[in-house]
Amino acid sequence: MDEVMKKHKELGQTKTKPAGGELTCSVHFVNPRYSPGSSSEDELGSVTRLVSKAEDLELARVFKRQAADIAKSRSLFEFGHNFEDVRDWLTIEQPSKVCLKTVLRYMVENHLKTTVKIEINKMYFNCHLLVLQAYSKYFMELNPIPFVVTLPESKVSQKAFMLVYKWMLSDEPILERKDIVTVFVAATYLRVKELLLHCWKYFDDKNCFNEASACVMYVESKNNVALDVVRNLMLTRIQKFLLTFVATSDFLDLPHKHLVYLLSSDEICVNSEIEILFIAVRWLGHDWERRKANVQSLIDCIRFSSMPLWYLLCVRRVEMHSLLKELLSLPTVDSLINQSIAQITSKMYEEKQEGFILDYDCITKNLQQSRRWIVDDACPYYHHICCPHTRDITFTQFESYLAALQQQSIDYWTKVDMLDVKNPRKCGCMQ
Repeated sequence: MDEVMKKHKELGQTKTKPAGGELTCSVHFVNPRYSPGSSSEDELGSVTRLVSKAEDLELARVFKRQAADIAKSRSLFEFGHNFEDVRDWLTIEQPSKVCLKTVLRYMVENHLKTTVKIEINKMYFNCHLLVLQAYSKYFMELNPIPFVVTLPESKVSQKAFMLVYKWMLSDEPILERKDIVTVFVAATYLRVKELLLHCWKYFDDKNCFNEASACVMYVESKNNVALDVVRNLMLTRIQKFLLTFVATSDFLDLPHKHLVYLLSSDEICVNSEIEILFIAVRWLGHDWERRKANVQSLIDCIRFSSMPLWYLLCVRRVEMHSLLKELLSLPTVDSLINQSIAQITSKMYEEKQEGFILDYDCITKNLQQSRRWIVDDACPYYHHICCPHTRDITFTQFESYLAALQQQSIDYWTKVDMLDVKNPRKCGCMQ
């Protein structure tokens, strides 16, 4: 419909009614006296005109041709008599007529005289083609137009088509949350621009899709190319909900590129950078043979210099998880750990030389621009970053923590506190 109105404006036809307020009919005239072999070159065989008066339907007027011979006797009309000039004709009260818009709406809404059938997996919808063409670029460009149009159920399900067609018929359409995915996929295939914008109105609203609801949408829309852009957007909304998501089986099916995005983000919330390493191990371990080629790209996401110094010093000796031990033994990982230890100790030495107290602020001065830190009471290995007991953190503890998260209420993640870097909570070991 937008394209039709656009062409209407380009042609300068900005008025909603014809000039003078008169309605017209488009009539195609055929000259009955035209003969391709014997007629003159300037004589027309057919012509299309807009006609507003009944007398303009006379072929003699259209083709401007006079009879070959004039009858000797003349009729009343030829004398000048007619029934057109009647006094007060227009003052007579005219009978009322139902508005065309009302009639058409009644016919469309009651599916009278439908003009096309839409077939989806042997189910047939009786529709008005004009309605479909008004909103769908797919139907607008369909040529030739068969009486039965078959749509693929994988793109346009039966339920989705019904909802899309009802949306077209409604002046104030409403989309329900439970239907938005299938409707969006169908609208994408049928190229219903206004309906897609309607869906994006919800997708762009963080009150509608944020954290848990965004994660649910992400999982719900997997394996559908039409929803790739939506999935990418939903992924950016996962922050405090990350660890709850990691605890689910859905996380294990996360595409590699999406995991890299998550682990590279400054917006995700974790108790410690150590958890980023553990998250990578959990994902890799689900299908090690296929995923081991992705090790380096995941290692690049881990900020080892943000880990506790005590953990870095001891992890290669203390950790017993086989896959994690294998990763820690890699030359690149070993080098990153050594570099991080050197970086942290050097920073601590510089601060000490300048007279600063070696405390959390000293070690985390550069961390305020990295992750978003949380303090979860359900986390069994939470320690102050300076606490020596950070050396005891293991992957087994992380697995126990994920199991505990699975038993929490669905809104538990909303109750987890953010860490105040300027006034961090002390762990029990340091109180």
